[in-house]
Amino acid sequence: MGLQFNDKQRRGWQILISCNKSRILFDGGSRSGKTALITEYLIRRALQYPGSRQLAARKCRVHAKTSLWNDTFKSYLRRYLPSSCYRLNETELSIRFSNHSEILLGGLDDSDRTEKILGNEYITVFLNEATQFSFETVQMAITRLAQRILDSSGNPVLPKLILDCNPRGPRHWLHYVGVRHLDPETEQPLPDREKWERLSWSAYDNRNHLPAEYLKSLESLPEIMKDRMLNGIWRDNQGAVYTEFDEDIHCIDPFEIPENWKKIRAIDFGYTNPFVCLWGALDSDGRLYIYREWYKASERTTEHARIIRELSGSEKYLVTVADHDAADRAELESGGIRTTAAVKEVISGIQAVKNRLVKAGDGHPRLYFFRNLKNILSEIYDYRWLPADSARNAREEPLKLNDHAMDALRYMVMAVDHGKRSQGNPQGLRICLPDTPRKESSMRRSEKSIRFHS
Repeated sequence: MGLQFNDKQRRGWQILISCNKSRILFDGGSRSGKTALITEYLIRRALQYPGSRQLAARKCRVHAKTSLWNDTFKSYLRRYLPSSCYRLNETELSIRFSNHSEILLGGLDDSDRTEKILGNEYITVFLNEATQFSFETVQMAITRLAQRILDSSGNPVLPKLILDCNPRGPRHWLHYVGVRHLDPETEQPLPDREKWERLSWSAYDNRNHLPAEYLKSLESLPEIMKDRMLNGIWRDNQGAVYTEFDEDIHCIDPFEIPENWKKIRAIDFGYTNPFVCLWGALDSDGRLYIYREWYKASERTTEHARIIRELSGSEKYLVTVADHDAADRAELESGGIRTTAAVKEVISGIQAVKNRLVKAGDGHPRLYFFRNLKNILSEIYDYRWLPADSARNAREEPLKLNDHAMDALRYMVMAVDHGKRSQGNPQGLRICLPDTPRKESSMRRSEKSIRFHS
C-alpha cells in the first residue's frame, strides 16, 4: 500500500526505477507531488534491499527535521506501514527497518555534522531543495554512493542521486547540471550526462490532492513568482535586491586588464558554505570591473591561499579586504595573503552596490562583471529581500542564503567607495575616487590619479 499516483508521479516513478538513470532531478512548483513520490521510493528501496542505507538531506538540519522528518517521512510511515516494520530515532533522525536497512535524515550546515553524515556509504542520496546546496557539496555526496548491495539475483544495486527543488534563476548551477546537463564552470557536456534524467513538475499535476484555494493563491502570485511556484519555470527571482542589474548592460566579454588599472580583492570565508574571493579592477574613470572569482566549499584556508596566489600571479593590489574571522585571516596571512578587515554594514553596502549599478551621467554604470563568472552572476539573480511575512520588515535586510559572493562584492565596493576606520584598519585605509565620473566613455583608458591613503 502506498500513494495513489497521479499521471506525473507515474512518469516520475518510471524514472526512479530505471536501471540506467542514476542522476535524477525533479524540479517544479510548490506541492506538486515530487517529494512525496521520492519519499515512497526511498522507503520501498530500503525495504527491498536488506542492510542498505539511504540518505535524505537538506542544507539545514532544522529544516530537515521540521519538513522531511516530521511532515513527510513520519507522516508516510504512520499512514502506510505497521509500526512493527521500523524503529524511529528522534535524536539521530534515523529510520531503522526490521531488515536492517536504514534511512538517515540530516542537514549539511555544519562541518562536523557533514563529516559524520558523509562518512557513511549509501545506495541512495536524496537532496531536498537542492538549489540551497553548493555544487561541491553535491559532488561530495556523489562520492558517498559507494555502498555495495546485491539484489535478489546477485547483481549490484545501482546507486542513485536524487535531487528535487523549486526553480530558481537560470544561471544557478543546478539549472546547468540538472536541466541542461552541462558543467557549470566550462559549459561543456557532463561526462556522465547519459546517467541524468530530469522531470519538470507543476502544482497543477497534483491538483486532485490540493485544495482549490491553494491553487488560487498560487495563481494570484506576481508573474515571476507564479511561474516558479505554480508552473515550475526557472525564472529570475521576484524580490531581488539588485533590481538595477541587467545582464545586457552589466555583463561584458572578458578582456585583458591593463597593468596600470588599480586592483583589489575581497574575501568571504566559508567551509561548509563556499569560500569566495573576488578580483576587481578600477579603470581611469573609477569604474569597477569584477574580472575573476574563486568559489569553493569544503576546502582548507591554506589551500585557498595557495589558489589565490596562483590566480593572482604577479598582479599588485591596493588592498585585500576580508570578513573579520581572526583565525581565517591569520591562516591566509601565513599563506602569503595579507588582508584588511572589511566594512560589513549590510544595508549601506547594498546601497553602495546599487549606486554603482545605476547608469551615471554619461549613460554607463560604474560596475561591470565578466560574463564568464558563473557563481557571482547566479547569486546576483537569487539575492533577495526577506519576504513580507517574515518577522522583520521585508526591505530591512536580505535573506541570508546563497549570498557569499554578494558579501564579498559588498566588501569590495565599500572598500572602494566608503572606506573608513574599522577593526584591523585603524588608520582608515581607503581608496579615494571621484564621486561623479566625467561624461565620457567608460572604456576610455586615459589615466586619472587614484589616491590610496593609509
